[in-house]
Order: sequence, then structure tokens, then C-alpha cells
Amino acid sequence: MKYTTIRNWSFILCLASLPVFHSSCNKMLDIKPTDQVDGEDIFKSMTTVNRAVLGVYAGWQPEYTLRIGAVTADECMIGTKNAGVNGSAQNLFRWSFTGYDPEIIAPWTNAYQVINRVNRILEGLPQTPTLNKEEEQQKIHLQSELLAIRAFEHFELYRMYGSTGVYNPEAYAVPYVTSSDINAKPSRPKVAAFFTALEQDLTTALENSEESTDITRMTKGAMYALQARVSLYTNNWTSALQNADKAMTDTKLADRKEFPGIWTDKNNAEVIFKLKRTNQSPLRPGDIWKNAELGIVYFAPAQKLLRAYDQENDIRYDAYFDHDPELAADGQLPDVIAKYAGEDGAANRNDVKVFRAGEMYLIRAEAYANLGRIAEAAEQLNTLRATRIEGYTPETFTDAASLKTAIQAERYLELPYEGHRFFDLKRWGLPVNRLAGDTGPDGQLSLNPGTLYYYLPLPQAEILSNPNIRPNNNGW
Repeated sequence: MKYTTIRNWSFILCLASLPVFHSSCNKMLDIKPTDQVDGEDIFKSMTTVNRAVLGVYAGWQPEYTLRIGAVTADECMIGTKNAGVNGSAQNLFRWSFTGYDPEIIAPWTNAYQVINRVNRILEGLPQTPTLNKEEEQQKIHLQSELLAIRAFEHFELYRMYGSTGVYNPEAYAVPYVTSSDINAKPSRPKVAAFFTALEQDLTTALENSEESTDITRMTKGAMYALQARVSLYTNNWTSALQNADKAMTDTKLADRKEFPGIWTDKNNAEVIFKLKRTNQSPLRPGDIWKNAELGIVYFAPAQKLLRAYDQENDIRYDAYFDHDPELAADGQLPDVIAKYAGEDGAANRNDVKVFRAGEMYLIRAEAYANLGRIAEAAEQLNTLRATRIEGYTPETFTDAASLKTAIQAERYLELPYEGHRFFDLKRWGLPVNRLAGDTGPDGQLSLNPGTLYYYLPLPQAEILSNPNIRPNNNGW
């Protein structure tokens, strides 16, 4: 497996403790070479193990998935100054990427780094002494957290690098890695075998997890939300319903007053799981859309997306977007992606919302629709809309096809820039269709299933170093 694994447990502990112990961690790094590991430093106590787990969270960067999910689809326009050495993800947007591009390599590398750290802790966890029953329970719970993180990261890799869009058990997935051997050269399992391994991790995690209200950790609610999302991608509609219900046990939709505060971290209304971001975080979600230091907008919202909202009455419009005339004066696009914009002194920095109630409502709606339970699906959809749109009149549906189309359109409105759109279109077997004004002067309007850039390639470094990883994806 070709990925740059950080092999220093001291560094993992430092990630977890930033910014308080930043200076002391630098000293630890000076003392211990990065290619030496002393497992006893970590597994002497449950306290140090928990710090290592926090280090896993600190190094977990779903921002890469957010970028691919939005930029490769129809949620963005490329910024007028997003060019040359000061640009970002230009090839993703223009459907001209290769396996050498950093935007293709980074998600693979980061996900397998996180997985490797998880596996190392799981391998050493049994030898960690416990002082009392409370610590014995903590050990079991940490194992559950780690298994759930491992399942999540593998699922993200599948969404990005799987060889199929529409669920196909016989297609190729990505290696499901449960060992910390960084020199292994795993092959690609079929999708069915991949999800068997993932489901085993999730099942074990849920069996041994305990209830918690800490939404910055993989709690039981977050595990149920992950299971609901996985079930959606594997067309297991009954499981999607059951797990979305369980994920919603302790949460509800944000009301119109609460909703904008989710994106400025003023509240955690309807958030099931999020990843904390600080000024020390190497990557912040707003960095995908704008270089705050240089004032360059990498990506603006697509006009196709903006026009899809009831701009006067839908609370999402003002929560997700802004308009800045000063950008136009600077020769840039004036419409701005406000999701994850941060604030003065912390530009681009907001916590990454991984699971929230809005998604669970849409999962339930889609699952009900595919089970032919039209009235229940419509109820989920109308409830969500009524919470977001002032004066909304519930819509009546008489057939499953029109209802599914409405649900698909609502996912576009509810979940932009959260890492869903490109993968939604692929699992539905639909093309990416952009408006002419959203593509730029050299852009294409459509990306169709079966064409080259509809599938991401495996990173070329992996292809060159691991002879077992082939076949690459369609056309690569």
C-alpha cells in the first residue's frame, strides 16, 4: 500500500493536544526519529491511548471528499483568478485530471493514513492495562470508535475510487485494510466482499458502543448515521430506514432561527457528528473555496444551484451563500460560498459537519420511495421543506418516479458542499449537467456515465508500486 504513514506516536499525541502542548511536542519530535516506534509509550495507560485516538481525529480530513463531491459536479463555478500556481483543483472542475494530480492523490493518502493509525491502535489496545471497571469499559468503547472510523474511511474511499457508480456487487471496490503492515500490496476486492468487511466492522462497533452526547466523537448515533448512508449506497432500503431512525433518536431538525448558526458554529442544532477545526488545523473546509490569504476565490456557487432555491423564503439560501460586490470590483465572481467561511481572525475555519438530521430525513424519504411507500416518503420530504422554507405548502405525489425526482432535487438544495453531489449522481446513474454559464469559456456541459472522467483513477503512485491493485477504473 503506497501511502505516507506518519510513523511517530509522539506526533499523533501532539496532534490531539494542540494548541496547548505545541512547544513541548516539537521537543518530542526532536528527540524521537519519525521512523522509530516505541509501542510502550502509547499503550502504558488508557489515558495515552485516548490521546492517540484524538490524534486520529485530528488527522482525519474529509475536506478532500467535500472538494471532489462539489467541484467535479454541478455545485460550482471556477473562480476567474483560479489559475496557474495560485490555483486549486482546476483539473477536477475541467474534467481533465489524471492519477498524478494532488487532488486525486490526497484523499487516498489521507484516508489510508487514518486507517493505518486506527489499525496500529487496535493492535496495541488489548495489551493496555486498565485500573478499574471504568477503564475496562473505556477500552471497549475506544475499540468501537476505531472500528467505526475505519469503516467510515473505507466507505469514503469506495465512493471516490470504486469502479462503479450504480451499486454492483461484482464491480471492484478498494482494498479493505485491517493490518498496519505498510509494505503490504493488497488487491481490490469485489464490492460485495468489501461491504461484508465494512459491515462486520460497523456491527462490532455498534454492539460494543455506549451512548454519548459528544458529537465530536464517533458515538452510537454517528455509527447509525453511517450505517444509514452505507445502506443507501447498497440499495438496502429497510436498513437505511431503520438506521436513520436510530441516528435521529437524540436529535431533530433545526428550526429556521437555529439553522444559520450551524454553519458559523454558533450552535450544534441537528448535528449528529462533526470534526473540530482550529487555527492550527492544516486544512480547513473553507480553504477549498477560497484562498483567504491571497483573496482568491477558487470556486463560486454555480448559477444552476443558486437559481434552484426560493431565494426569498428558503433559509438555506442566505445560510449557504453570500454576495460580495468588492469581489466584482476585483474582477472576481461576486457570489460566494458562505458555508464554512469562518470569521475575522479565523477565515475558512468551521467545524466539518459530517452527519446531520437533514441528511437523515432525505435518506428516509429515498428509502420509503424505493419501497413504494409514497405517502411516508412525501411526509419526510415535506417536513424537511417546511422546516427550511417559510410559507411552504406541502406537495402531493401520486407516483414514485416524480417523488424520487423531487427527492434528488432536494438533496441538491440541502447538501451542497458537504461531499454528496458527485457521488449521488453516480449512484443514481445520472450525468453531471452544468449550465453553459457555469462551465467557463473552455468547459464541457455534460459528464456522462461510462465516460473517462465520470470515474476517478487510482493514484498513479499506487499503480506503479502495487502490482496487485489493478485493474484501474474504467478507461484509466
